[in-house]
Amino acid sequence: MRIALFMFFSLLTSFVYADAVVGNNPNEVIHSVSSNTFARINAEKNKLETQPGYIKVIIEEELIPYFDYKYAAYKVMGAHLKKTTKEQRNDFVSAFRDYLVNAYGHILYEYDQQEIEILDNSHFKDKRIISIPVRIRDKNGQVTQIAFKLRKNKKTGEWKVFDVIAEGISMLNTKQSEFGDLIHKKGIDHVIALLEKKNNEF
Repeated sequence: MRIALFMFFSLLTSFVYADAVVGNNPNEVIHSVSSNTFARINAEKNKLETQPGYIKVIIEEELIPYFDYKYAAYKVMGAHLKKTTKEQRNDFVSAFRDYLVNAYGHILYEYDQQEIEILDNSHFKDKRIISIPVRIRDKNGQVTQIAFKLRKNKKTGEWKVFDVIAEGISMLNTKQSEFGDLIHKKGIDHVIALLEKKNNEF
């Protein structure tokens, strides 16, 4: 799963800052957020060297606004969703969101100028969910094939990322299996507490 998380941040490498990203074109979202994120990392490299935890601030400001973490969290809960209270759902979404920030923070901190080729998907006008393929080449020339899944909000028309598939492995499906099994065995409150504990271990 580490590779899937890493690929998510490797993709996220516009010409404007994140709050101006055009959300109604999924290709523009990917290109823009990518450029913004890595421009921010390069600009604040000195600060990151002395304050590694600052990477989480960058993620919060540049990435999370364009990640549909609530939808992803609900998918992770799966069939257990109907058995939870509103408070439990809100707590899980919050803990899962922080888990993503924390997990991605560890991986994005290791970013090392990989070459990234985003293959635009032009067939999105009449769809609500699409995939955007990406090729990533490391320093040794090894290429990794990934795909980012985005979902269109039917109310706002905005596209947001909710899953990443690296070499056929879905981050969302993996977390659904991992956390779903724990919810079944230990209950949702146990999983929320576990996530909150992990979130404090950056």
